[in-house]
Amino acid sequence: MEIIVDANIFIAALLKNGATRKLLLNDELALYAPEYVIEDIFNHIQECEKKSHLPRSSLEELVKILIIESKMIIIPKDELRQYIKKADEITPDPDDVMYFAAALKQNIGIWSNDKALQQQKIVKVYSTNDLIKLLENTTDS
Repeated sequence: MEIIVDANIFIAALLKNGATRKLLLNDELALYAPEYVIEDIFNHIQECEKKSHLPRSSLEELVKILIIESKMIIIPKDELRQYIKKADEITPDPDDVMYFAAALKQNIGIWSNDKALQQQKIVKVYSTNDLIKLLENTTDS
């Protein structure tokens, strides 16, 4: 399954070695993100330091490892330009325009635990729990 990954997913994986981190490394998921995801993650790095009690250097290393190990494909901003206007029209949160632009470009959904993103009906938004259930169903079949 191909999916765009929102920064809040990475932040959850930084804070706890749990289901989110395992999903990021699941080979059944082909992960994409706009290059903006790096900036978005680092906008919250200080908050992650406080919550995780890990030093910034460890968190930065973990971000690199998660991106590399997940084989995430980073979509350059230049490739998203033509989708930004439509993304801006449909996203409930202006901070998430680049994720919606990436989803429109790739014609796939977004993995985010931000409930506000589910208010629109153009791009399918999957929570971590949604993905866990979907992947369980595919392995049961």
